[in-house]
Amino acid sequence: MTAQGPAAVLFDLDGTLLDTPGAIAGVLGRVLARTGHGDVPADQVRATVGKPLGAVFAQLTGLPEDHPEVTAAVALFREMFREEVVPGAAGLVFPGIPELLGRLRAQGVRTAVCTSKIRPSALELLEPAGLVDAFDAIVCHGMAPRGKPHPDLALLAARSVGVEPGRCVVVGDAVDDMRMAATAGMSAIGVSYGVASVRELTRSGAGLVADNVDALTRALDRLLPTGTATGAATAASAVPAAASA
Repeated sequence: MTAQGPAAVLFDLDGTLLDTPGAIAGVLGRVLARTGHGDVPADQVRATVGKPLGAVFAQLTGLPEDHPEVTAAVALFREMFREEVVPGAAGLVFPGIPELLGRLRAQGVRTAVCTSKIRPSALELLEPAGLVDAFDAIVCHGMAPRGKPHPDLALLAARSVGVEPGRCVVVGDAVDDMRMAATAGMSAIGVSYGVASVRELTRSGAGLVADNVDALTRALDRLLPTGTATGAATAASAVPAAASA
């Protein structure tokens, strides 16, 4: 990151903006049970949260991603998720996220969602959650040649908000978010309130790991040119990479 600080923040969706990982894992488990794969251990199911659905069901079933059973499982997941989870999207927004996004907007920082969800699935959560208008761009799986952990989605998000990659910071809860940032030439802040642990995030390239939204806000304040948070305040809840590798 340059001395000027970031001009854009690119946010993952699941486990970073919305507390959806538990709900996703639950629906994945029920779909697997209904399609004859109910013996997959729960920890293996949870570990796939945040990846594209086709890849998830291929991994969990041992079938090729283009197999008809995988295609059917993806369709069933989306139907069940839409019925069971989407109606409560507003209640899944992590406390402090709307305020953080408003703060960034007031400081002139560009914001984008950068998610492994396809666009309709992302919007069906962001719209009832009241977050769509908080972002300058919503970049989703399928909009670039390759998904996470490749750099393509992050680079597309940077272009979409008109900011060079070196002045973007990625915020996410998964290893693939951190790896995407590294390959795109961007800084990364991990959040440990989603899927991955502090150790996993730092080993994957996170410069800081925040354990809650307040800590994330202070970490971003520390980077922003107009921020007022001190390093000591941030360090209280955000773990430097060197301390947890």
